Amino acid sequence: EDGSEDDSKVNTDFAVTMKPGFSVRSFLDQIDDDADGFVSPVDDQMPSKINVDMGLSHLHSASMPELLEQLQDAREDKKRIRKKLREFEDKFLRQNGRTVQKEDRTPMAEEYIEYKQIKAKLKLLEVLIGKRS
Repeated sequence: EDGSEDDSKVNTDFAVTMKPGFSVRSFLDQIDDDADGFVSPVDDQMPSKINVDMGLSHLHSASMPELLEQLQDAREDKKRIRKKLREFEDKFLRQNGRTVQKEDRTPMAEEYIEYKQIKAKLKLLEVLIGKRS
């Protein structure tokens, strides 16, 4: 009866480790480039300050000036959060002599989640603006 296991009993727990020598800057750059929808175990366990959908559904009916304003606000938010994360990662590197690993991100988990959500909002806004241009 191999292969006939109930899918609801599949263990979805897993650990992710980063490559040795992964730099602080490249870790944030990877977050920027990450478009595969990966949700880290930390993301799953921590509540977010922002509602998960961030009210994105209203953007489809927003006017062009509203979209442009939202885009500017989202870019400012992303920049602010990225700066905060960089400061955390730089401080961690100075204190521990190594770069931040996935399990070290817990104190800033909400910020990492918020950063990922802001990026999703930016992508949506850019697509909506592109379609209307």
